[in-house]
Amino acid sequence: MSTKQTLAGVVLGTSLLCLGAANALAADETLRSLAEKNNIYIGAILNSQWFSGGLPGNYEQIHKTQFNIVVAENEMKFDATEPNEGQFNYGNGDRMVKYAKANGMRVRGHALAWHSQVPGWVSQKYSGKKNELLRVLKNHIEKVVGHWKGQIDEWDVVNEAISNNEPMWRSQSVWYQGIGPEFIDSAFVWTHAVDPDAELCYNDYNLEQGINPKAKAGFLLEQVKRWVANGIPITCVGSQTHVEDTTTDKHFIGSPDSLRSLAKELAKLNIKLKITELDIGFKSGINVSKSDLERQGKTFREYLDIILEEPNADTYLIWGVSDKWSWLGGLNRQKGLIYDDNLKPKPAFDSIMVRLQNFEPPQDTTKQDTTATDTTKTDTTKTDTTKTDTTAQDTSKQAIAHLGSLEALSMHFAGRTLSVTGAVAAKVEVFDMQGRPVFSAKGVNGSVELKGVSEGLYIVRVRSGSTNLTQKIAIK
Repeated sequence: MSTKQTLAGVVLGTSLLCLGAANALAADETLRSLAEKNNIYIGAILNSQWFSGGLPGNYEQIHKTQFNIVVAENEMKFDATEPNEGQFNYGNGDRMVKYAKANGMRVRGHALAWHSQVPGWVSQKYSGKKNELLRVLKNHIEKVVGHWKGQIDEWDVVNEAISNNEPMWRSQSVWYQGIGPEFIDSAFVWTHAVDPDAELCYNDYNLEQGINPKAKAGFLLEQVKRWVANGIPITCVGSQTHVEDTTTDKHFIGSPDSLRSLAKELAKLNIKLKITELDIGFKSGINVSKSDLERQGKTFREYLDIILEEPNADTYLIWGVSDKWSWLGGLNRQKGLIYDDNLKPKPAFDSIMVRLQNFEPPQDTTKQDTTATDTTKTDTTKTDTTKTDTTAQDTSKQAIAHLGSLEALSMHFAGRTLSVTGAVAAKVEVFDMQGRPVFSAKGVNGSVELKGVSEGLYIVRVRSGSTNLTQKIAIK
């Protein structure tokens, strides 16, 4: 769609966190329910093995439970949908669309015009023949987009058309060599003519490496300006965001700050930014430590912050579910996803979950088409401030924060003392921002000292019977 759809289907459990494996908190919330609460899309590809029944049953259960947007890994590309001239194959794509609709998921189409995975008949018959190539591409777009009209919410119309070596168009492309850069403009025009309600994206990698004129994102930004000025119907830019850990100086190549800068520049043009193919991998063959995985989780969270905080960003899509079925081996990388080989959540999953749970939209920022909702949140914030002031009158301690109430259960935090009211015997649990338990106490009646907990931000959960109260605290 040309505007962000209102997200629905929020399923809220009695607990406010849902973390993975040994870190798990018993709860009903998922990445999906929290993303929907925050009015964004979070997703992962359907791996190609899924289409042939080559994945365990819990793969699909995880996928449809945790994600609300989906794209096929390979099944909608040119060679899959038109393997022979004029002979179209929609079987696998239809299967994915049916799956998505049955599970209330948004659908991305990937990709219409790309230099790779073009069937051999295109270059064998039409290499260098401009008019014939224009006809072939136009016919392909019209047939494929027409087949799924109204079912695909957004298309990667053109994929990776910019050279990776210097800011210029990629010359190693049957489309560029035979037609020139006008094939890009034409592809957007043809796609929009067939399905005017679909969002249309230009999609590429290394866009997180800066927007200066010598970087790919800087070159793209100038093209987007031209497309907008000329009325080319582009609505979004997809950042693949395949990021690598260098392991030497302990940081990742690629900067969330740089991608955020691109988002801000695109906003000036009324163009959305979407993260469309995210993975954060390590060099193959090295031993990946616990601290490496925690750092990876932090980077996943920093990219998520862009989608949560920038008004023109709405999609956070990961290029795979489990490390076991990942394309990263071909790049000499490993362990780049949020589930391990056994489909168990990694620290990256926990990091994303905690961030979604605790995100509070800035009062001066509103997501597109959610003005009414954001205004309500602002009004609620004012009400919460009043509650905080009232709480200060109810306690003799100088509270750092009044952390909320649910029915008769409430908690207050000051210094290192957590006071619990409304429960005869409550269980107190403290988790760090990766979702790892750092403190627990049972049978709390009145107050408990959080001894041995280092300074920093934490999540505290108080449970009494079926009542749960969870909030963020700062220990100073």
